[in-house]
Amino acid sequence: MKNRRDLKKDRRGVVAFMKNKDIRSIMVLGDSISRGVVYSEEKKRYVFSKEGFISSVSRILRVPVHNLSKFGSTVVNGMSLLSEKFSALQPDIVLIEYGGNDCDFNWDEVAQRPYAEHMPHATLEVYEKSLINTVSFIKEKGKTPVLMNLPPLDDAAYFKWFTQGNAEKGNRILEWLKDKNRIYWWQEQYSCSVEDAARRTGTRLINIRSEFLKAGDYRDFLCLDGIHPNEKGQALIKQVLQDYISKNASYLLSAT
Repeated sequence: MKNRRDLKKDRRGVVAFMKNKDIRSIMVLGDSISRGVVYSEEKKRYVFSKEGFISSVSRILRVPVHNLSKFGSTVVNGMSLLSEKFSALQPDIVLIEYGGNDCDFNWDEVAQRPYAEHMPHATLEVYEKSLINTVSFIKEKGKTPVLMNLPPLDDAAYFKWFTQGNAEKGNRILEWLKDKNRIYWWQEQYSCSVEDAARRTGTRLINIRSEFLKAGDYRDFLCLDGIHPNEKGQALIKQVLQDYISKNASYLLSAT
């Protein structure tokens, strides 16, 4: 772990770099949220939103944005992708958005064996360590990482989604889960872990979770599945990101 002096150096480096106007490109590493995936109730399937927050913000920036986000990705996938693509793309800023898949469980397996031990796709320890390793890799290359925490989920809607309304399946999962509310606080731990990783490494954090919670009933900003931001939610993240850029790196904005 870095000592206090190292953290101060990191923070000074981030501030100085964010004020550097010689930014050539930005990379985004994330999952379906930053890919702009929403659930269309009309089409009864997931679709790519034309107004996803990365696509929307990209239109007002003067530099290209390489969005490498993928549906189902975890931070471990992101580390591999970063290593593979970094040399070719040479991004100056890397936005990192992971956690929704990392904290999730294989619910079919839970339903089949409700009295067995089950692990998430990435334990909390592995998740935070991987985030820190990703941040370290980017900083060692002399570039700027930016972390983004998780939007809140609707535990009741998500439970209904992954049990597909099957009462027997739901009851078996509840034998293991005990309470649907545990889904919320379990995911919240991963969002807090992002914030902790940001503090420990002196990395900038875009706190979208707090904006969802301040916006009234945050469930209005989520899709039917209870986990993906809907079009309204994507617009909220876009505004948070745009405000952040305007305040901290306005030189990235296009003059037009």
